[in-house]
Amino acid sequence: MPAKVFVDTNIWLYSLIRRAEEHDDRHRQAAGFLLNLARPVINSQVIREICSNLIKKVNMPEEQMRVLIQGWYQDCEVITSNASQHLLASRLRKSYSLSYWDSLIVAAAIDAGCATLFSEDMQHGQTIEGCLTIVNPFRSAANPSF
Repeated sequence: MPAKVFVDTNIWLYSLIRRAEEHDDRHRQAAGFLLNLARPVINSQVIREICSNLIKKVNMPEEQMRVLIQGWYQDCEVITSNASQHLLASRLRKSYSLSYWDSLIVAAAIDAGCATLFSEDMQHGQTIEGCLTIVNPFRSAANPSF
């Protein structure tokens, strides 16, 4: 059984929003990356952030939004927040100097038993609590600043 992975909001947004030419490569990379994941983990915070951004940035129609939401609940493991996640997030903020929102994502990933958190927003290669590694899927040996 493959290790569980959590996918942060920014990866989903890159896959869903096509922008100017400079973002087109990232769009293709994100879409291809997500297609190769078997049942990634997300939480309701990720869904809320994606939907909010899609409404603000591309004025996505509600019908399309509903299709996306149904797809996440069908194809992903969607976990809900709980008190232990919030308490863990508080401890992680202090121990790892994470932002409030990032600490909630990290705590959810740990709570779900994920080994990897794919995110562009956090420190690539950082290991949290000895069990969760943050990986920027856009980063490569050819382009380490990506």
